Amino acid sequence: MKKVYTFVIFSALIAVLLSFSSFNSASVSRLMVGQQVPLTDFLANFPDENREGLVWINIWAVYDATSRDENVQFSAVIKRVGENPTEKSQLLKSISISMDRFESIFEEIVKQDNLNFSQIRREPEGFQSGFAKKLKLNNRFGNFLLDAQGKVIAKDLTPAELEKILEN
Repeated sequence: MKKVYTFVIFSALIAVLLSFSSFNSASVSRLMVGQQVPLTDFLANFPDENREGLVWINIWAVYDATSRDENVQFSAVIKRVGENPTEKSQLLKSISISMDRFESIFEEIVKQDNLNFSQIRREPEGFQSGFAKKLKLNNRFGNFLLDAQGKVIAKDLTPAELEKILEN
């Protein structure tokens, strides 16, 4: 009988510990590399058979210090590598999407951080928006790198990884 109680207590302890962990916590979305990104209003002209280069989409928010800091770092990478193709870099369209509900705070932070992207957008409904649901964001920040056909070729990159990809 003592073994049964030990087993039950041990199983309950394991269940409680597992409930605090997330096996998908590092991933921005359930979309996988190689999958086509669903069309959204800002990707309406994408894919385009005449389009070349890459599209990079970053999901962040003012209220999340880590995602905001990374957004500033990504902006510096975009500024350094540039969005114009050279012999070493590919054509890039960069889209920074804030999941902030409050426009005034978002606008002030964009000015303060001096962001340098092709597009900077705010999703006023945050993770409850149609955009977040289409991309299966699961209340997570992160980023996607898409090829010219709109397929995910990398996701959840660090600023250093993005820079390396763009330079190669």
